[in-house]
Amino acid sequence: MNELKYIIKPITIENLDSVNQDCWENRDVQLKILELQKILGFGAWIDSVCVGSLHCYKIDLPDWDDALFPEYGRKRLEDWPLGWPLLAAKAKGIIFNGPVWGHACFHVGRLVNTHDSNREYLGKGIGKALLDASVKWAREHQYAGIIAHGGSKSVLEYNVVMGCLPWTSYKRVGFKVCALEEDGAAMPWWTTAWDNPIIKEQVSQSLGNSDRVKDICARLMVLNLADK
Repeated sequence: MNELKYIIKPITIENLDSVNQDCWENRDVQLKILELQKILGFGAWIDSVCVGSLHCYKIDLPDWDDALFPEYGRKRLEDWPLGWPLLAAKAKGIIFNGPVWGHACFHVGRLVNTHDSNREYLGKGIGKALLDASVKWAREHQYAGIIAHGGSKSVLEYNVVMGCLPWTSYKRVGFKVCALEEDGAAMPWWTTAWDNPIIKEQVSQSLGNSDRVKDICARLMVLNLADK
């Protein structure tokens, strides 16, 4: 599977049943989100099979309504891809003159009714295509900005587990780094909290190639859509 031909489309009520449901509480929540923001995010389809998705939320800063967030995200925001960006943006005093489009979960290769990513779909450009479509949508629908969790540059398995793109993918399309986990001065919490052998190996390799802990850390990525 060297080259995939997929179509990127908004996730709406018409195609919702083909999308993995893991990160939404139930259909009622999905319908409320659709009423609020018209789409749930974006998906990548090969024929009728959704092979990747990006969940998005219309939010306000510095304070936000978490009623439609998944339960685990409400309990511990750091465990949810949109959670730490919200906390970091508030801590940094980042505000916008209008609604903000928040990127939550990227699930490339997580097919409907599955709980793990099919790795055949990783590295095919799906995540970047979802990102590009979402930025275009936010620009066209009068959002003031976008915030996102830019994952690790060197510990790529962290990005798969967390459900995010590397921060460098965001930088490619004009996002700015506005915060760094632990300010780049200490190991991020997930390096010890998660018992994942692939992550531990990649962390060790990263530290062996560079003594800079900040190469491991995730970043708050912000795009001000008022900027030209």
